[in-house]
Amino acid sequence: MGGVRLGVLGGSFNPIHFGHLHIARSCQRLFSLSQVHFVVAGSPPHKSAEEMIPFVHRYAMVCLATSRKPSFVPSLIELEPDASPFSVDTLRKLACHVPRSKGVFYFIAGGDSLNEVKSWRESETLLATYNFIFVLRPGASMEDPKDVLPVRSLPLVRNLCGLGRVQIQHRIAVEERSGENRIYIVDIDAPDISATKIRTLAGAGKSIKSAVPAPARDYIRKLNLYGER
Repeated sequence: MGGVRLGVLGGSFNPIHFGHLHIARSCQRLFSLSQVHFVVAGSPPHKSAEEMIPFVHRYAMVCLATSRKPSFVPSLIELEPDASPFSVDTLRKLACHVPRSKGVFYFIAGGDSLNEVKSWRESETLLATYNFIFVLRPGASMEDPKDVLPVRSLPLVRNLCGLGRVQIQHRIAVEERSGENRIYIVDIDAPDISATKIRTLAGAGKSIKSAVPAPARDYIRKLNLYGER
């Protein structure tokens, strides 16, 4: 498939951290992505609003953290008409900007999201229309795809865990020759970083230097986003 190879990494980014950036870089290398769009969620349907800071701050931190990487693109697509928190709507809007005849989409999500994807809006359509990359993350469990995915989606699953970088890239190239979408599961040694822990540390006035890029870290401190106590 020629043209643009677009990765879509969605999340609340509350806040963005090195784990997100590691996933984006690793997937970009493995899947030869032209760009990775960081789609900041307005009101994530699977997240509690209790600790969610305003969208404008989460988007600003994504802009700051990705400013030195031109191929990492902060995205407001979720807010474009008609505003929707659902992945199927986000990808449809992105597809209007980059027609499928001119590119290919890869939706990037944590491996734990595989457990709940069946409950996503129009999940079968979503999985059949776009490529998915589910990334294993430390401390997060992932069920057997047979137990959590729609039955029609199971033939699309390709588990690439345990393979080296060259092997993974070869497998991806082979799979893409079919012209069909795939659901990839990969292990890229993502760092064990928790946004919840970052918020707790920031709120206690403790260092988050090892978890959050400096520009976003300075922004958090400047505006006291997580209520330092």
